[in-house]
Amino acid sequence: MLTIGGVTTRRRWFNDPNKARNNRMLAVQHFDKELKQIKHAVLEQSSDAPRFERGVAALLFLQGFSPAIQLETDAPDIILMTPAGRLVIVECTTRISDFSAKVGKLVDRRGSLEKSLRASHHNGEVTAMLVCALPKDQIATWQAEPVVHQIILVTQEDLRQAIIEVRNPRNPDDLLDAAVSRMSQSGI
Repeated sequence: MLTIGGVTTRRRWFNDPNKARNNRMLAVQHFDKELKQIKHAVLEQSSDAPRFERGVAALLFLQGFSPAIQLETDAPDIILMTPAGRLVIVECTTRISDFSAKVGKLVDRRGSLEKSLRASHHNGEVTAMLVCALPKDQIATWQAEPVVHQIILVTQEDLRQAIIEVRNPRNPDDLLDAAVSRMSQSGI
């Protein structure tokens, strides 16, 4: 920090990877130095969908969510729970060819899960999220579809930003609220 006459004029933060505030990150980074494997799984253009899904789940864990990768084939790729108990179903895709199919699956599975939760007297609100490995400009013609169906769209740019922010994570419920708000504001 640089001060002149008792007034702060410049401030610079330095991140020490061994002293991150995020204890989840410290645990993961103990085995995956500099998060190289997660970065590779999430950011590299690859058709290895199961690896991409695992990388997304690991990144969501680092952000404070509680992810569960589903083994059942007729289920969303990942189910998340926030600290406040909110549910999010996640579909992941590495290519544009199955974009509409993933949106359709999310709409169907969200409706089915909400109905089941209400029938058992639980909070029936479920958020849907589509995580696409491609950059926003490569899916430009498809971006309206998730908004119409109230699905949060996460693109490669969002994944890059999330990796940067894991050292100082925000509350997952706040992250979810911000994503829902962005989706609502981009309404069609």
